[in-house]
Amino acid sequence: MTQQTSTNLAVECREIHKTCGAGDSRVHVLRGVDLEVPLGGMTFLVGPSGCGKTTLLSVIAGLLNHSEGTLQVLGTDMDRLRNGKA
Repeated sequence: MTQQTSTNLAVECREIHKTCGAGDSRVHVLRGVDLEVPLGGMTFLVGPSGCGKTTLLSVIAGLLNHSEGTLQVLGTDMDRLRNGKA
């Protein structure tokens, strides 16, 4: 896949990680997801049940916080929004 510039991307995920729980019950739901969704296109997210599709979409939508990585939606750094700095 050709890497897009941030100006023509609707969503840009870099090394997104999501963990749930703590200690021995800690579960790694997302492990280093990279995703580019171009503006004006159609993107499908497919995979087997339990692979993290809904979790990734929830992170992108801002319903869940990611544990590590960077996420931009329409050029806005979602960490800045989450921390009240945008």
